[in-house]
Amino acid sequence: MQWVQQFLDEFPINSTFVFWGILILLSSSAYAGKYFFKNHHTKINDDQAKIVLGAILSLLGLLIGFVLSISIGGYNDRQKTEENEMIVIGTAMQRTQLLAPDQQENAENLLGEYLDARIEFFKSQNQLENKKWRIISVEKQNKLWEIATLEAKKTPNPVITSVLTAYSDLYTSQEKTTVSWRDQIPNIVWYLLIFFAIVSNFLIGYNARKEQGMNLLILILPFLITLALFIIYEIDIPGKGVIHVTPDDLVSLKETINYQIKR
Repeated sequence: MQWVQQFLDEFPINSTFVFWGILILLSSSAYAGKYFFKNHHTKINDDQAKIVLGAILSLLGLLIGFVLSISIGGYNDRQKTEENEMIVIGTAMQRTQLLAPDQQENAENLLGEYLDARIEFFKSQNQLENKKWRIISVEKQNKLWEIATLEAKKTPNPVITSVLTAYSDLYTSQEKTTVSWRDQIPNIVWYLLIFFAIVSNFLIGYNARKEQGMNLLILILPFLITLALFIIYEIDIPGKGVIHVTPDDLVSLKETINYQIKR
């Protein structure tokens, strides 16, 4: 069971708060529905309550499925941008060899620092760190562009133009990543999901108000809904939590470059 302990040790604090916060809220709603009406006479027909509960659960299921598809789409977009950055940086590394020897080493060092900055960007888990590494990346890009433009002024030819294009693609790929590095699900959608979840669990408790020994049974739906909302939340928020895009391709590129240098 060491992997379980390791998982819990690496479990982000924010994710823990989100999971337990939603679970406690929905569980409280279910128990409130049971105990509020337990000793109160109500004119609501049980069959009618079950029909309403079924309709709300159906709507909640549709909403969860729709929102989950949106969050997965955003996650896939972030993965594609990370893969695209790896390709663009690898191309820039190759084109750098076309520079003059006195500029080539400097450009390769800058590209190595740029690659490290992009890896740290994908590893960071808050906006301040993201902003820090994005600024560092732009600074490295500007220095690379200065080297390429200086070389282009000295010897203007199609070869140097290809180097300029490769360095320009660095900026384009980074901006695409920045655009995709945002929440895909608006807050109003989250409010709607939570509202439907609370109402459905409240009705679950209401339908179980006459039953004895169902205290643990009515926790099943709150737990399942919490799990679904938690997964959506983890997928939707970039760079945070348990489920996030990792710079595997960029790290692989760095390892390849280091191996070539050692040879």
